[in-house]
Amino acid sequence: MKIRKDTAVQVHPSVEQFDIFVIDWDALPQFTESEFDELRYRLLLAMLSSLKDFRVCDEQKTDALEWLKSDDTSPFSFRVCCESEGVDFEVMRDLILDHLRM
Repeated sequence: MKIRKDTAVQVHPSVEQFDIFVIDWDALPQFTESEFDELRYRLLLAMLSSLKDFRVCDEQKTDALEWLKSDDTSPFSFRVCCESEGVDFEVMRDLILDHLRM
């Protein structure tokens, strides 16, 4: 018995679908500063809880530690997340690293 192999049909999307100039940027939802602060707060909690959770894979823990140790000032960096909560990021970092060493 021979098994018939159908040839795969490749579908190529049109270039227009990926053109960023076609997107109506004004129609996208606009976030308030308080919503960004809420996102930063939740990111801070999620990343910190992942450091102590035994179910989290080593790769994700490594990513969380790199995020924690970075002095980056991008909108969702550890430093900016701490500053948006009114916390000194260096003090917070030292406390977390000391706690993880225990």
